[in-house]
Amino acid sequence: MTTAIVTGIVHPASWEEYTAALDFARLTTPRIAEATSKPEEMPRDARYYLSDDFASGFGVANDGILIGLFSLVKGRGEGMVWDAILHYGASKLDCFDGFLPDYYRRFGFVETERVPNWTLGAPDVVFMKL
Repeated sequence: MTTAIVTGIVHPASWEEYTAALDFARLTTPRIAEATSKPEEMPRDARYYLSDDFASGFGVANDGILIGLFSLVKGRGEGMVWDAILHYGASKLDCFDGFLPDYYRRFGFVETERVPNWTLGAPDVVFMKL
């Protein structure tokens, strides 16, 4: 285990703080916009975490689903995923097909289901768990 696994860079955030940071990130880079749901689609009853600079964050729903992980800082995402798993109870997720399923496999997630996207022509939705 490396020190990168425990980043210590996140703090609890309100839904409003998190969705504002996510909205900014989605407007800043198309890759984040393609990989995350819209801020208004984030559940209000989840727990949200942001980095001190508001450039990275994620949520964990009450059932352990990792949601809305994003980072504008290259290289920070890995530590964020480990923090979500080791410190905040993330144990499953869903993501859009493309680079994300392979990315999450690196942390021990395995595909459990795949469904067509509700948006015609958009990538499949892949469900994964530890």
